[in-house]
Amino acid sequence: MKHRTALAALCVVAAACGCSKSPVAIVNFTYSLTPATPLSEQYMKIAVRDARMEGSTNEYDQKKWSEMAADMVRYNLQRAAEEHHVPLKLVDREHMKLAMQEKDMAAAGITDSGDQVASSALAGATAVITSKVTIKIDKRKGKGRTIDAFSAFGWARGGGGSVHTSEVEKESRNITVQCQFQLKDAGSNEIIVSYSGRPSQYSDKAKRPGFFMGSSKTEADMEPRDKIIGALIEKQLKHFMAKFVPTEIEASCEVKASHHKMSQEAVRALVVDDYEGALQKFKQAIAEKPTDDKSLFGAGVACEKLKRFKDALKYYKLARSYETDESQYAAAIERVSSLS
Repeated sequence: MKHRTALAALCVVAAACGCSKSPVAIVNFTYSLTPATPLSEQYMKIAVRDARMEGSTNEYDQKKWSEMAADMVRYNLQRAAEEHHVPLKLVDREHMKLAMQEKDMAAAGITDSGDQVASSALAGATAVITSKVTIKIDKRKGKGRTIDAFSAFGWARGGGGSVHTSEVEKESRNITVQCQFQLKDAGSNEIIVSYSGRPSQYSDKAKRPGFFMGSSKTEADMEPRDKIIGALIEKQLKHFMAKFVPTEIEASCEVKASHHKMSQEAVRALVVDDYEGALQKFKQAIAEKPTDDKSLFGAGVACEKLKRFKDALKYYKLARSYETDESQYAAAIERVSSLS
């Protein structure tokens, strides 16, 4: 009987904390982008320079990411070439180092001099890709309160008194990545293709300590930093590549329902791929509460799946206007802007 009482008490506390589960839908997008003008055959031998890194230099390993960013360019270019039968040939890193007489490649970036680019031609390349990657990492510390498990059980077993809470530490983190890429003529340093991406953001908000039996949460409990940075760089890299080689762009959205009944029904409709039905239900929720950012975002996702890109962009921008810290909203705006 005591165990039942304890369980009932825990359920009451969980309900009071708003722990009831709302439906969630994972929606995936895949787009095949083809360049308006294919890359000229004369630029099919490409050298990739290590990236120039800027931003929060004390928060990440610059040398490592300078090389990793270049490796990501090489890998994605090679993959696109193989999948779409593009006769690209990439100059490997060792030949590049030899041609530059072991110069510091990390210094090469968007502002490459003619001499540095010419070294790519010495390595057998007719074109060179340079990049600048700016990474900013903003970490914030705060405090939160959580219900003490032992006091909750003691209260449930008839121990009297009240349920105690304790203070725990919580950390939040915002990672912003912005990339610039250029494809240049290895001999003349003339820019052939240029791309300057908008800042892409990722915010860790879901890792905060829970109100019920939570514990301190630090960056160690968050998504690995390198994984996030890599994903943000690759997203912008693919938009650059799409300017001169066929490229596949993939994205995934997590759509959560608001407290509105129609919003919850709409998310369930998304789960079974009923995008038109989901859109109509989201619209009903929005009609009653125009500031419902979750329903606005869900409506945008439904419109994007229905290829109504202008409507999707409208809903995404509205969702972002009411919830500025949600990284998914910003990413959706950037993605659909390139399609519409």
